[in-house]
Amino acid sequence: MRNQIFSTGYRPLPPAEARARGPWPAWPIARTALTLAWRRTGTKIALMLCAAVVFAVGVGLVAQVLAENAAQQLAEGQPLAAGMMRAVVGSVQDTFAIFLRTQFFFSAVALAVIGGGLIADDRHAGALELYFSRPLTRRDYALGKLLAALAVPLCTIVAPFVLLWLMTVGIAPPALRGPMLGLLAPGLGGALLASLTLAATVVGVSAHGERRRTVGVIFVVILLALSAVGEGVADAGFELAGYLSPTRDVQTVVDSLLGVGVGGLAAQLLELRSGSVNDSAWLSAGALTLMTLAGLGAVGARLRQEVAG
Repeated sequence: MRNQIFSTGYRPLPPAEARARGPWPAWPIARTALTLAWRRTGTKIALMLCAAVVFAVGVGLVAQVLAENAAQQLAEGQPLAAGMMRAVVGSVQDTFAIFLRTQFFFSAVALAVIGGGLIADDRHAGALELYFSRPLTRRDYALGKLLAALAVPLCTIVAPFVLLWLMTVGIAPPALRGPMLGLLAPGLGGALLASLTLAATVVGVSAHGERRRTVGVIFVVILLALSAVGEGVADAGFELAGYLSPTRDVQTVVDSLLGVGVGGLAAQLLELRSGSVNDSAWLSAGALTLMTLAGLGAVGARLRQEVAG
């Protein structure tokens, strides 16, 4: 058991170093988990895919700002051409909504690779004995793992959204900049809700597994199954089933917060927007909150079962 723990990468902290880290142990737990995850090639590949989405959306936003500026110049003399241009490229709000919904899925894949073993690896290697051999509460251990999981969507969803918004506002002419300023707070709210849902659910699944790859596959399968069943049953007429789909819930909340329509022609041709949302953004936000609480409850139940005190 000791060799297995050592080969996994866990090391006991010297007492002096442990005291230097401060009274709250969640930070070193999170840092250890992220350090171990960064050593794997799959982590870098998953993050590169997320970065590719950010790059593609950034190019699209630049093109939209340029097109909107050109449309405003054409509006006085050629209003029909300006309207057609806007109909083709869509609006900045549409692109931000597309980014959040698309990146939600890619971040889920990245979390499956990075976060699948957050607790499963500890259980498999017997590292829980190492963790709880020193003064450590179940809450601090769980918070450390949740912080590690939350760091992934914060880096792939929240931070890129802020950077894309800053880029868009920075390159937009003064006449277009005003409406874009109000997109930061609502878009950030949707990004944070999506991030919390992903982090809590992946840690919840990891708490009930013992193999990183198995947990990652199960997490992605659950996400895809809920999305497929929710979309399919909702489209068949039972609209309440749409709230079972995490991706549909995210799109509903983001669309409501950003105030978007059906998207431009280019987005529709690329099938980047499904066009199907739930009736109530509040219920969709509630569904995402329930998924988050379910993940947290799964972590708590497993730790209470395996760790006394």
